[in-house]
Amino acid sequence: MTVTEFPDWFSAYAKPNFEKYLIPLAGKPCLRFLQLGVYTGDATRWLDFHVLTNPDGLLIDIDTWEGSDEDAHESLDFNEVYLAYQEKIARCESVLHYRISTNDFFIKSRYRIEGPFDFIYVDADHTAVGVLLDAEHAWPWVKPGGLLAFDDYQWGAHLPASKSPKLGIDLFLERHAGEYEILEQGLQVWLRKL
Repeated sequence: MTVTEFPDWFSAYAKPNFEKYLIPLAGKPCLRFLQLGVYTGDATRWLDFHVLTNPDGLLIDIDTWEGSDEDAHESLDFNEVYLAYQEKIARCESVLHYRISTNDFFIKSRYRIEGPFDFIYVDADHTAVGVLLDAEHAWPWVKPGGLLAFDDYQWGAHLPASKSPKLGIDLFLERHAGEYEILEQGLQVWLRKL
């Protein structure tokens, strides 16, 4: 498989919000971004080329590159997905990546978290519990005024609630009411931390 054979879900669904909320940060010094779930690195490359343009910017990517039980992942070879990611980030200067679970990244002390972060993107485990755990781990690391975004808010409507992100996102929003401003709530949810 070549890089172009993998679906570009970033351009199809997420890019408009990245442009709307992150382009205003472009070129600012000392930006710190974290992505939980990376796939082939389309968002990574876009962030590196369009937003993290100051030499001291940093993007940390976390993914197992093992896939999940989602139907769209069944036919994919995730070793090839990881190779596609490596090819896409080859010229990116601001990126560190760890091939681990999001839980291991936050819990295990051997991983140095370079936060607090200006932006954290939650797009890893798509189960309700997985999304909620990722968001709870991430929230303390978001700077006041920083952004937390969830992908796939409406994905998996045909699945049991426990198997899609919406319930986990809704629980997070309820638990942290009063701590954020909602900027977007459609295909994605974007929050600004108060």
